Amino acid sequence: MMLGFEYEIIRRPKRRTACISVKADNAVIVTVPARLAQKQIDQFVQTKSGWIQGKLRANHEMREKFRSKQYVSGETFSYLGRTYRLKLIEGKAEPVRLIRGRLVVQLPSLDSGKARDVKIVGQLTNWYQEHALRHLREKTARIAECIGVTPSGIRVKSYKSRWGSCHVDGHIFYNWRIIMAPHSVIDYLVVHELCHLVHHNHSPAFWKLVESTMPDYRQAKAWLKENGPGLRV
Repeated sequence: MMLGFEYEIIRRPKRRTACISVKADNAVIVTVPARLAQKQIDQFVQTKSGWIQGKLRANHEMREKFRSKQYVSGETFSYLGRTYRLKLIEGKAEPVRLIRGRLVVQLPSLDSGKARDVKIVGQLTNWYQEHALRHLREKTARIAECIGVTPSGIRVKSYKSRWGSCHVDGHIFYNWRIIMAPHSVIDYLVVHELCHLVHHNHSPAFWKLVESTMPDYRQAKAWLKENGPGLRV
């Protein structure tokens, strides 16, 4: 029986039903009652093959999200929900440019190894921060008018474990990496922080205001929870 994957069978004397688990390393484990016939096990796995293949694909996609970046031409980076490829050019160091679907980084030919990677990361980070601040200021001004609030100021920061912060003095800080997400997700973050100007908590009243401003916010919130760790340079 050709399934496109292998699986390990574990027999348990006290087990009454068969179950399948797919581990992060793609190991497919089939736990069955001790006396269940091999033919029945094979049939059971066959009926669940679509589900198993889906889990294996999800594992692959997750590994792609969290794999270490390779700072070479062809590596992919996200911007406003779209994927762009890195293009390295030798020459005098210049600010990053987005040209015909490529993030172009120009560096001296003498740079190599880890030192070069550090410079590439630095240039990309500067580019993302600059674009994040511009876009977030524009979005914040537009959405703030709809909510009826006025923030004291907008800034971007390098947060490790949060996407934004609204201070009691009215200043809003965004994690610049959010600029890699789709527009709807960025909108959700902006709405979230602006609503904190009205409710400085996560009370039912706060979420009601969020929903009244962005009815489908739950989809963007779920996307950010699942994909946020992969938004990085």
